[in-house]
Amino acid sequence: MNTQLRYSGYKNTEQLWHNKLLDVTQCDIINQKEIEIIKPTKFLRLGQLVEYFLFSEMKTNSDIEIIGQNIQVIENKITIGELDCLILDNHKPVHIEIVYKFYLYDESLTGNEIDKWIGPNRNDSLKQKLTKLKNKQLPLLHHSKTSEIINSLCFKSELFEQRVHFKGQLFTPLNFNKNKINLLNEKCIQGTYITLNELQLYTGCSFYIPNKLDWLVKPHNEVNWISFEDCQMYVQTQHLKKRSVLVWIKTKVSIEKCFIVFWN
Repeated sequence: MNTQLRYSGYKNTEQLWHNKLLDVTQCDIINQKEIEIIKPTKFLRLGQLVEYFLFSEMKTNSDIEIIGQNIQVIENKITIGELDCLILDNHKPVHIEIVYKFYLYDESLTGNEIDKWIGPNRNDSLKQKLTKLKNKQLPLLHHSKTSEIINSLCFKSELFEQRVHFKGQLFTPLNFNKNKINLLNEKCIQGTYITLNELQLYTGCSFYIPNKLDWLVKPHNEVNWISFEDCQMYVQTQHLKKRSVLVWIKTKVSIEKCFIVFWN
């Protein structure tokens, strides 16, 4: 799929929450309208592509000046972290960490609403990411080595406000009660997740399996659809590798986005 479709999917993804969540504050300072995106000159992973989109928007925004991006902080020849972005927003210094995630709601987990959102392969979670932002990524701004770098740019680290640009797509079990979502943005729900056994509910439907970068894209009809049997076979091979699979499911009335998980 083309870069513009991926950008459009990113652009139309909502922020995962409004204002502040567990002392992590969102920013919303980027152009509201979509822009024309130049295709990257090299392959970027999904997280890098999202950063590329955001930086492209910033460069078209006359209120924003980029001071630095992807600033590596190195101490004794060891990289201790990276600052995603330092900007001036209407002359106000702001440090922004950029995040785009896919989370599934697992009702079997103990704890509150935040504790129940996990990654498709169960190797990360919203709670873990928020903790990392609070305890590692945001405090990096005030590290002595970071201060040296920022001083070299003719700024002082203590003057920077700290924000995150945290977008995400949420997936819920079948027949999920949306009233359980109070802390996150309900508009981030993009589909459901099912087990391989529940895939039988979609016998006779057509399927498309997007690559990782196209997870950003809103489902549409102009793709090469495959059969239920071919989809089932592919999912089985991925489940043996402990990988959940994102698919588009084309029913008689709609095209749905769905993870088929190996763990439930």
